[in-house]
Amino acid sequence: MSDKSESWNLSKTWHRKLTKDWEIDRLLTDLEARTQNRYRQNTKKDLLLGLLCGHSLKKIGKDLHKNNAVVRAGLSNIYRDIETLTGEDENTVRASNLVYILQKHGYRKGVEPSSKHSLTIINNLPSPTYTEFIGREADMRILLERLLPNHGAHMITVHGIGGVGKTALVLAAAYLCLKASRENLNVAPKFDAIIFTSAKQQELIPPNGILQRQQGQRNLREIFREIGNAVGDPTIIQSPPNDQSDRVRQILSRQRTLLIVDNMETIEDRNGVIEFLYNLPICVKVVITTRERIALLPISLQNLTLDDGLQLIQQQAGEKGITLDDPESKDLYQRTGGIPLAIVYAIGQVSSGYSLKSVLEKLALATGDVARFCFKQSVQGISGQPAHKLLMSLAIFPNSPTQGAVAEVAGLTTSPDSKNDGLALLQQLSLVNQNPETKRYEMLSLTREYALAELAANPDFEREARRRWVRWYLDFANIYAGEDWEKSKHYERLEVEEVNLRAVLYWCRDQDHYEEVRDLGLLLNHYANLYAYWDDRLDWWQWLVEQSERRGEWSFMVKFIIRKTWLLIRECSEKSLQEAEEMLQRAWVLHDHADLCDQADLAENMARLKIRQKNYPEARVWLDSEQKLVTQANLTEQKHIRYYIPVLYHRAVILQKENKYSEAKILFHEVMQSAKKINWYRVINSAQNWLADIAIEQGDRDGAQQLLIKGIIVADSSKNKRRLARYQRSLAKWQKKWGSPEQAEKLAREAMDAFEHLGMTQDVEQMQLLLNS
Repeated sequence: MSDKSESWNLSKTWHRKLTKDWEIDRLLTDLEARTQNRYRQNTKKDLLLGLLCGHSLKKIGKDLHKNNAVVRAGLSNIYRDIETLTGEDENTVRASNLVYILQKHGYRKGVEPSSKHSLTIINNLPSPTYTEFIGREADMRILLERLLPNHGAHMITVHGIGGVGKTALVLAAAYLCLKASRENLNVAPKFDAIIFTSAKQQELIPPNGILQRQQGQRNLREIFREIGNAVGDPTIIQSPPNDQSDRVRQILSRQRTLLIVDNMETIEDRNGVIEFLYNLPICVKVVITTRERIALLPISLQNLTLDDGLQLIQQQAGEKGITLDDPESKDLYQRTGGIPLAIVYAIGQVSSGYSLKSVLEKLALATGDVARFCFKQSVQGISGQPAHKLLMSLAIFPNSPTQGAVAEVAGLTTSPDSKNDGLALLQQLSLVNQNPETKRYEMLSLTREYALAELAANPDFEREARRRWVRWYLDFANIYAGEDWEKSKHYERLEVEEVNLRAVLYWCRDQDHYEEVRDLGLLLNHYANLYAYWDDRLDWWQWLVEQSERRGEWSFMVKFIIRKTWLLIRECSEKSLQEAEEMLQRAWVLHDHADLCDQADLAENMARLKIRQKNYPEARVWLDSEQKLVTQANLTEQKHIRYYIPVLYHRAVILQKENKYSEAKILFHEVMQSAKKINWYRVINSAQNWLADIAIEQGDRDGAQQLLIKGIIVADSSKNKRRLARYQRSLAKWQKKWGSPEQAEKLAREAMDAFEHLGMTQDVEQMQLLLNS
């Protein structure tokens, strides 16, 4: 048979099939009369009939032996003709809404035009479980946009971790579409049928916990049955199994349909279901919810933002008749990780008589209802695989790690394929997410608690993973940490990893891993003191002093005393200075155990202490000792400069305090010149501050102003809070003397607040005196 004869016979078959439900002859007559174009003896008629039968463009072209370009051109003309016939707006008719528009204008048998009669919308949506849908404005906007008939999306997936609100979002959108369709409103896309199917096997309902669902559509046949029930057509299930999918396509092609397939991850024949959904007529929009990522125009749901989470908490508390104050609400948000299901469940438990404290404690348990509902199924599926090792390793990091770090801890650095596949699988299961900006891997707090429980259940793996974790951060600190004159350009890397570095220190201390705490603490000392301002530094150094003394490590004990007394002298209270003096005298007894550089640092701290005590003659004696030790150390040129600068610096400070400004200025300039040779910018900035103070004392208004403006910008950009506070103090003095009293007071208060935060007692008292004056 020729292609032409075959196409003619096919056209007759399609015509016969459609005359049962459609006014085909009237439609063709009206089109010819309104547009003056031939339809009955034209390819246009065949294309139109194929579309009304619900066939895809590909199938129509194949059956009619037309290439895609011819099919698309012909359809474009048909759409414009139908717009002319019906009066619809230009460029609004498409394949996805053709059935709806023709039905609306009365070309379907048994259906009056919408201007005369409102359509009954087929739907089987479950009743809402909430009175108001909260949050997700951006996600809702994207979903509704993709449901529009002129949007090219045919299948849409909404994925995310269990309990994050996938089903709630999709149903909220479906309710909006149902309202718009029933009342002919423009608030959402309109459909003739909205059908909901779900393969969900469990529900988490407070206070009962996890309940098994008795019904659900877990395979293609059950989905067909639910569609048949919704549209009131039993012939779907009565048809032979091989014909059922065709029958469903035929029925759904009769109207614009929104088909929701909930919980795709628990469907038995996922590939078969996805293939069926993919081949549905273009007038059917399909929305899939799943915990696993499917590359079908996905919408990824994350935890609720703090504001939305707090709003949901207050809404649920109000409905349940309980009261939660702001701190309790924020605590609940943090402990649930902003997961809506966990929030609703927790408040349901409280309303049933449980205390909030006990409910929050149970939320973190891996054996609790929330954790089991959200994670158990997904984690069981990867047990023993590289993805499982990566999940447990990720949980060790309190802050999101890099891919290299987590691969090292998981022991997968030599298996790049296993690492990449494992991380991809964790993201597919929505257990972790990769931040698109930082490229780091993140997990929700509830997920982390469950993963930590998995880690504890695998003690052999945990022991090795923790060992690799500590080693990774020691290697990291060896590269990027150290004295600021050498490593300050790398401190931003340390800042990103600060939470993880502190976690390593705490864990090693709790496990009594002294050597690791010792080595990591010494590496991080300058960063922690000058930039991060860790508030527990004194405790760390005291612990290390005690541990080194217990082990007889005298050289390290001297190092730790130097670092602790540096902080005590800076605090400068009577009590801290007394403690510093006792510790320094004790360390000097042991100074022969230390190398010459450490001895020089010890002498420097002695001089700093005496300067704070205003005992300048004795301070000079210690500075002379420091200078001799630096000379004896026979250091490289750069190291020599680095250890000689403090001698010059503190001598200049003494001269400034003795009001010998001319001599002090000479030495501070010498300090700056030496510091420039090794790029020690912090010292340059500090010396410049002293020179500004001298200029203020000498009445050099413009000179002081220039030094202060330049210096405060550098102090602020380097994140040196102590140096910034000192510049604010100097600027307050300048403003008091030559500028605005209001500005002087503002700067003085900012400086005082900063000194108080840094624990610098004497500086706080000085600022209070300035404010009082």
